[in-house]
Amino acid sequence: MADSSDTSDTDEGDLALLRAYEPVVRYTAGELFLPTAVGAYVGRAALWRRRPGERRDECLAQAGELTLERLAEAGERFAGDGLYLRLVDRPMRGGEYRRWRRDAAQPSFRPSSRFAAVGLFARLVDAGLRVSLLVRGTVPGGTRAAAHHLYATHMQGSDHPYYARVFRDGGYVALQYWYFYPMNDWRSTFSGINDHEADWEQVTIFLAETLGGSLCPAWVAFSAHDEVGDDLRRRWDDPDIEFVGTHPVVYAGAGSHAGAYLPGEYVTTVALAWLNRLRAVSRQVLRALPWTGDAPETSAGVPFIDYHRGDGVGIGVGERSAWHPVLFDDDTPWVRDYRGLWGLDTRDHFGGERAPAGPRYERDGAVRSGWANPVAWAGLDEEYPTAEHGAVLLERRASRLERRLARLAAEIDGRRRAARESRASNRARAAFASHTGADKPRRPRTGPDRHGVEALARLRTEQTALREELDAIVRAGTRPPIDTPHAHLRRRALPLTADTPRQRFLAIWSAASVSVMLAGIALVVISPPVGVLWSSAGLIALMLAIEAAARGRLVRFTATMGAAGAVVFAVLGAVEVVVRNWRAGAAAVLILASCALLVANLRTWMINR
Repeated sequence: MADSSDTSDTDEGDLALLRAYEPVVRYTAGELFLPTAVGAYVGRAALWRRRPGERRDECLAQAGELTLERLAEAGERFAGDGLYLRLVDRPMRGGEYRRWRRDAAQPSFRPSSRFAAVGLFARLVDAGLRVSLLVRGTVPGGTRAAAHHLYATHMQGSDHPYYARVFRDGGYVALQYWYFYPMNDWRSTFSGINDHEADWEQVTIFLAETLGGSLCPAWVAFSAHDEVGDDLRRRWDDPDIEFVGTHPVVYAGAGSHAGAYLPGEYVTTVALAWLNRLRAVSRQVLRALPWTGDAPETSAGVPFIDYHRGDGVGIGVGERSAWHPVLFDDDTPWVRDYRGLWGLDTRDHFGGERAPAGPRYERDGAVRSGWANPVAWAGLDEEYPTAEHGAVLLERRASRLERRLARLAAEIDGRRRAARESRASNRARAAFASHTGADKPRRPRTGPDRHGVEALARLRTEQTALREELDAIVRAGTRPPIDTPHAHLRRRALPLTADTPRQRFLAIWSAASVSVMLAGIALVVISPPVGVLWSSAGLIALMLAIEAAARGRLVRFTATMGAAGAVVFAVLGAVEVVVRNWRAGAAAVLILASCALLVANLRTWMINR
């Protein structure tokens, strides 16, 4: 089914710009779902309506009855209700599912041990999250198979559409490329965190308008996990970006379809809102444990591997498959009028298993910031488009500073003159009184224009700051200084390096550690070998020791635990002595402080070694 968007009357200049910079997207081997025409998807989906207070949802259109025009009409008519599309009516099960596994011709995919890259606590959190899938709204695993069957039968084609728009704002021309996938199968196919019907991802390229009216590429931003604001975008000359001519290469996540600049495997931490405080506390604790090698960003969250290998299908210039552009904007009916979800609404309170809304809207019906204000969304409101713009802005700023400094100089001169006149008047009165023998004049309550002196000091401070800023602008010359490509990044997303622990023992232990701990807890609860307290302490120590051994840090772990044990026994001994002899207690406290200082210095030496 063809999309209803007609590109014959659109601005050919915008289309030429879009084609000139359209990204090349490379996928991981094993990817089941590639960018698809929304019309084909809608034609195979049913439309459902959820009304507040109603227990059962109403089917507004069965699969095969819906078109993009009808979708827009329903979106406008039922704007106050919750609408969603449903692609899969019945997940595959049993023999049907096994036949799909045998006949789907799915490319081989070899996963990595995601738990080997993270710590023990992260695995416990992950176990809890997976158990929660049993009690919250989820997409059944067989949905992937049924969705892939529909995709392969009715939607898969030789070329792939992207939906594009051109947005001009603040000296930038934003080229937005939106990609629609029938399903996100990150969890069921690639052991990620979620599955959901439908998926929208986008790439935005920012062209800068020069003072001469020409355009030059300046920034690119991919929709990605764990990245917002400035971290979303990269400068066009960033060495992390790979190009095919003028076309940036995007490495799409396996099943998740999020974008990455470098190929590889990324640890993605999914943290729920209530875990934020716990994450902050855990980072402080982990920094105090020298045997831990977990990254602070992943130690207390829920870790997953996001595969961006790029060893599978590629689409775009130089690849076997080509793009088919479809222009759309705020006046496209199905974009403007349909605010519902593009797949099954599972009512998942965590949001991960719910289908997404369209490119223009969030799930709550609000307009996406990335759609309404791409420049602000990418943090470019404070970035001048080109160096020429920066030079003009510096000249304007320098002129304003010079005018302000001139006004300040006049105001300071006036304040200083008034202060001197006040002081001279007071001295003259005092001299006259001393010469005539009159009573000494009473000093004004406020002193010699105290408020004027304070105001003069504030003006001097402002004058100094403005002079420093003006000097910096003058030293910059006619062009503003250019930062390094990564200067704006708070966190540069990088794939796992080759030296990440991959040993067989670590992989086996990381997969089995949570089960071992749960079994150990059960043993402690039912029949503790040496009491609940000591048995629990022994279990924790044993788990940490195996973890340290698997990561090659057993010696450091043993040394630290020995030091910690010595400190604990010293504290207990000090408390005992304090009760009986305060002098000995004071000495014990001093000895304890010296030991703590020694441990801290040794830890610093080990880290900086």
